[in-house]
Amino acid sequence: MSTPQYGIDAMHFALPRLTLPIGELAEARGIETDKLRFGLGLESMAVCDTDEDVVTLAAEAAWNLIQQAGIQAEEIGRIYLGTESSVDAAKPSATYVLGLLEERLEAQFGPRALRHCDAVDMTFACVGGVDALQNSLDWIRASSGRKALVIASDVAKYAPGSGGEYTQGAGAVAMWLTESPRVLTLDTEFAVAIENVGDFFKPRRSFPKSQLLQEAAALLGQTLSDADASALTAQASEGFWATPEDHIEQFLEHPVFDGPYSNDCYVARLSEALDSYQKQSGHLILRDWDAMVFHLPYAYQGRRMWAEIAIQLVDQAERLHEIEASVGQTKEEAGGIKALSKLWSKTPHYKAYVETYIRPGEIASQQIGNMYTASIFMSLLSTLVDSRNQDLNIAGRRIGFLSYGSGSKSKVFSGTIQTDFMHGLDGARPFNHLENRTEIDFATYDKLHKRSLTQPLTEAKGARLVKIETEGNLYGYRRYAIA
Repeated sequence: MSTPQYGIDAMHFALPRLTLPIGELAEARGIETDKLRFGLGLESMAVCDTDEDVVTLAAEAAWNLIQQAGIQAEEIGRIYLGTESSVDAAKPSATYVLGLLEERLEAQFGPRALRHCDAVDMTFACVGGVDALQNSLDWIRASSGRKALVIASDVAKYAPGSGGEYTQGAGAVAMWLTESPRVLTLDTEFAVAIENVGDFFKPRRSFPKSQLLQEAAALLGQTLSDADASALTAQASEGFWATPEDHIEQFLEHPVFDGPYSNDCYVARLSEALDSYQKQSGHLILRDWDAMVFHLPYAYQGRRMWAEIAIQLVDQAERLHEIEASVGQTKEEAGGIKALSKLWSKTPHYKAYVETYIRPGEIASQQIGNMYTASIFMSLLSTLVDSRNQDLNIAGRRIGFLSYGSGSKSKVFSGTIQTDFMHGLDGARPFNHLENRTEIDFATYDKLHKRSLTQPLTEAKGARLVKIETEGNLYGYRRYAIA
């Protein structure tokens, strides 16, 4: 009797309707465009319209998948959403997604067709989608016949003019997990490496009410004493100032981050997880993997850091001599691993390696930008769709997944492409979608980023944010609908 196989049976995606050419942003911010295009691999970034967010993207990706794969409502045992862009601190974004799906399923399956479906958000920066995938795989393996809908959805937004602004993007990827999958069987080994660090986080900042009132008065050219400001805020009985605490909390979508430190953490966690993966699985990465997909904060992140990591692994695969021959120096002559890796990364040998193992997963990212939890899965979709477009037979090849989430954690795992993988991707054509987006200029992007626009620039054809309540007990509650 053959051992049961589990993994991804079908995939689909959703992307925002707007896009900003990277040259527009570069010119406005005084950055050399070629540095972003050729150094980081950036061409354009996905930008959400006013009625798009993490929920609408997730709901559209899921609905596209349900339609494509012919999924029946009663088959969906759980909806697990990996995101770091949740719209509520308590109510999972997955529940909004479930509600939007039920609205669309009602005509065929009746009201509340997903009433027995589990739903939850999983958050660990950019690795939350992988956590949702692994957790759901374990659940499926535990009992015959289970199936799960896993979605990774995010909106990457940085402070204007910051070092992360040009990497922004958004989108969602949905996956249907089953036994005997058509797209990819996933190996059981998920290696993890974790450390508590502060390379990237979205803090809650607290401000005394009296201080905020004094600052507001100053903007009006007035002065308030500490005593007067405290007395006035204490008297407030409604609106902004009437919250029960003496402080107002501010929560920004923009992260606090240290780019070089975060990159070092990525490399460190990934190296630790790769070492653990090889020990657990018995696979030698440079011998047994046929392709790699990375979490891509920007398109060329994987290729730029892989040279140093790979050299630490090559001795185990007895291939160090290949790299030394391409460089023309031994590791010792070059001055160690780091120096040798820099020399190797500039050689035709390394560029050929990137072309074979890494480049296919970068293509979509170049036109989308960072998708946080969804970026590694879009890298997988990019790899598979590119092979289909190139008419390449990649069935039976093993793909390695190299994920990372700030804070910080890496998970490394692998899977084998199935013979029927193209049928699990029917209709999933991200490159076609990229060509049909509405292009905006920098001035429009700037208004969207500042939320100074209130009406959508384009027409929604699916899930959309209708309003955010502004009165009573539902103040702040989000209303969604199907266009």
